[in-house]
Amino acid sequence: GKSFDPTFMLSCAVSNIICSIVFGKRYDYKDKKFLSLMNNLNNIFEMVNSHWGQLYRMFSKIMYYLPGPHNRIFTEFDALKAFVAEEVKMHQASLDPSSPQDFIDCFLSKMQEEKELPDSSFHMKNLVTTTFDLFAAGTETTSTTIRYGLLLLLKYPKIQ
Repeated sequence: GKSFDPTFMLSCAVSNIICSIVFGKRYDYKDKKFLSLMNNLNNIFEMVNSHWGQLYRMFSKIMYYLPGPHNRIFTEFDALKAFVAEEVKMHQASLDPSSPQDFIDCFLSKMQEEKELPDSSFHMKNLVTTTFDLFAAGTETTSTTIRYGLLLLLKYPKIQ
């Protein structure tokens, strides 16, 4: 009977689905590692949408050298990339190319196939970047769309 903000819960649910596709596992919603990941994502979205983030997007070459809260975003990005890199290392240790279990396994298998090709797009930097993009873009857009749908259902109870 009380009002609540479903933003964080929806982000966790969507992110956990992305985790199952990318990492082949889901996290408990109280897992410290998972909550840290969610906190990093939340901080990144808050910073990108702040006035400092907007200034950075417009004047990135100048803002890069100026002190301010906009510089914290790099720390958040680094933490997320470290999380992904750790997962990739664990996948490399247990990789069975004949039986890929998730996105990372498939990407690593393709890296092995194309390791002799100099122009291959399948390399470690692309794996980390693509995985990061899946989280950033997938979590925010999907959870925002679901939140908007809930808002519409609240506004029009007859349709509900």
